[in-house]
Amino acid sequence: EALPPVPFAKVIETMERGLFNPVIYRPLFEHLHMVTCRTFETIAGGTIPLFLLDRQYVKDVFGDAALELVLSGDKASSTIEDVLERPDYYADIVHGIRKEFAKLHTPEVRLARLIEIIEE
Repeated sequence: EALPPVPFAKVIETMERGLFNPVIYRPLFEHLHMVTCRTFETIAGGTIPLFLLDRQYVKDVFGDAALELVLSGDKASSTIEDVLERPDYYADIVHGIRKEFAKLHTPEVRLARLIEIIEE
């Protein structure tokens, strides 16, 4: 089921209604290794993200564990079936990603990185 757009304040709440959510970015974002609000919303939501993104991008942004959440070619349908059969297994992967995000993407860490970029 596809839903219409929702207000920003209800994004995470709405995402939590599904077992999994596909994650698709504009190719330019992947190419430039950019992140968007969706990067954090998907991990914060009580759902399993399934990435329709370049594997290297997923690894760089979400970590090695997230590679199991990448839908690729002929294995995409079997991955979705496996998520439906073993949601707890995949939820554990997402919880691990959340823990890493809580360390790597705090406002303090992001600000320090911004200062590094400015001073380079």
